[in-house]
Amino acid sequence: MTLTQQLHEAFYKAPLSLAKMKKNSFQWMAVYLSLGIVVFGVFTWLLISNEATIKNLLLDHFFPKSWHQISEQLAAFLFETQAKIVIGNMIIGGSLVLASMVLFPIKEKYSAAFEKDAQFNNGESREFPLWQQAWEETKLFLFYLTAQLIILWLGYYAYNWTKILSISLSYLFLFFTFGIDFIAPTLQRHRTSYTLMLKALLKKPVVVFSFGIIYSLPVIVTSRYIFTVETLSLVEIIGILFFTNILFLTLAVPAGTRIASMLMPEVKRTLAPLKQTKIKGYTAMALLLVLMLFLHGRLVASLHYKSQILKANYTIDWSSFDYQVPTISQLFQGNALSNLSIDMVIDNPTEYDIVIEASQIFITKNELSIATVDLNGFEIPSKENRRVTLKIDSSTNINRLENVNDLLEGWRVDLQFELWPGIPFTLNLAH
Repeated sequence: MTLTQQLHEAFYKAPLSLAKMKKNSFQWMAVYLSLGIVVFGVFTWLLISNEATIKNLLLDHFFPKSWHQISEQLAAFLFETQAKIVIGNMIIGGSLVLASMVLFPIKEKYSAAFEKDAQFNNGESREFPLWQQAWEETKLFLFYLTAQLIILWLGYYAYNWTKILSISLSYLFLFFTFGIDFIAPTLQRHRTSYTLMLKALLKKPVVVFSFGIIYSLPVIVTSRYIFTVETLSLVEIIGILFFTNILFLTLAVPAGTRIASMLMPEVKRTLAPLKQTKIKGYTAMALLLVLMLFLHGRLVASLHYKSQILKANYTIDWSSFDYQVPTISQLFQGNALSNLSIDMVIDNPTEYDIVIEASQIFITKNELSIATVDLNGFEIPSKENRRVTLKIDSSTNINRLENVNDLLEGWRVDLQFELWPGIPFTLNLAH
């Protein structure tokens, strides 16, 4: 296929292939759509009605009891650090994986019925044994998991280029997985493994990505809108996206079958990857998966240990108070004190050591910055205390305190430190 033919196939001929559906295809379409609605409906209902129970079960399984307190902080961190586009694409991709795992046999029957109705000359079907089909789907799931963990990790960083890269990879991966997921059944029916399939499809990437764009774009647009609705919880957003996606997943099966049939000659001409190449590929993916699981695990562990600072006891040593008199110009600008410093004694009553690198405390009132406090890195062993010097520079600005009547309201104190080099995290100390 030339570039023009790939675009013509993906954007024109494949969507119009629905016109070739007959009674048998429509019956399997109805079964696939109905079961998809049931599966997604049950999944969403379980999430909504048992949200707290499921959360506690997961926490009990993965974390010791002492770690349960960080669950809300961790959820907020994951949600706030990632671009909403990335989260939306991850939910859409998750619904695709769920449908593939649960509805794969039905999708296979649906695709086979359409292949027969459309009279594609693909030769005799020779499906893999069930154990091999399960292994092929497992490899695809591990590939999906590895890619999503990499995208999430990039999104944790506060740099603009990592955010852009995370969003770009999220889109590309979603389009590609959509293409693979619906082109695969027809090729697998004719003894094509995922490794051979990927090698062949990467020679014609435009048709794969274009197909993915067509059938995922409506759900992406829906995702962009519902994330602006503040009254919706994340679980409700998941439910809406799942139900929206099942409609386009249903329409994608015949189109994917047509594209696979058009690519069949190309796939048959493609030589299977060498054993050595496959070993290198599997090894690289396994190493990446282990690395990503390790890094995410370390991130959670870091949050656990550093969040113990919320349990600490704080005492101000007023005798250590020191400051420099501001200049005349600073006074006129509203700067009350210049380079103020004071010692604070932090007592660690927990069974864990508290380790905080160089960090900052931000003091705001009604979302206006009042002061920034620089903290040197410190460590407080379990059951011990440490004296920490707080340094407030000349950015302290009382000129922003305009209304004396609500002087005691609207204050917020946040501690910001790094969970991992380059990955900031903010703990609310007072609000």
